[in-house]
Amino acid sequence: MHQRVSLALLLLAVPHTASLATPVLETVALRGAASSSLRVVEGQADTIDSGARIWDSGREMAALLQQQGESLRGKRVLELGAGTGIGGLSAAACGADVLLSDQAHMLPLLNENIIANGLQRRDADTCVLGEDGAPPFCGGSAVATQLLWGDASDLERVRASGPFDLLVGSDLLYAPHVFPLLLDTLVELCTPGVTEVLLTYPTRYTEDIFFGDAEEYFDVGYADEVGCNIYSTRMKRLA
Repeated sequence: MHQRVSLALLLLAVPHTASLATPVLETVALRGAASSSLRVVEGQADTIDSGARIWDSGREMAALLQQQGESLRGKRVLELGAGTGIGGLSAAACGADVLLSDQAHMLPLLNENIIANGLQRRDADTCVLGEDGAPPFCGGSAVATQLLWGDASDLERVRASGPFDLLVGSDLLYAPHVFPLLLDTLVELCTPGVTEVLLTYPTRYTEDIFFGDAEEYFDVGYADEVGCNIYSTRMKRLA
């Protein structure tokens, strides 16, 4: 049964006239997951497009990953442009081994949210032996790392943490001038015939540019409306 994430927005004690820099704490109720909830805090959002904010696309990403539930257990997941980590942390809470990637200045916020939810990588002595020769399961975990799209050094380092079963990203399709770098990054980090990509985004009439270019390398699925003006699209690297 598909399960939906319930979100309760809790504003910290601040005046109503506070600016975009006002920090927000959001509690994500995880039904059927190992943890009862996630606590995801925003950073200092000084611009309207700051990745330190929790956006509706991220909330819907969290919901979609929760719907996959136990099927994520033991999977390797990479989140691009993770921001607060609300999406990737939801996958980790479902048992995935998650790499949260963003620019260097976002890593302290990501690490704060990883630690707040106890999703640091486990020690080997906490792992549970798999059945029928399956590898040990150590519980879902998350690690934050820098990834600048198209940067050869970052791509080499992140690729070493793969191969990845799933790449996810929310609200990445707003700036067409970076689409070539985003697409190159996806191509480099996806295993042909194996890796699936899941993107959530609001309609900005720029996403068709990206998906048109992506069809050279990916089997691009249809856009599904998953929230108010929020859509999801799945892609799979062509073999």
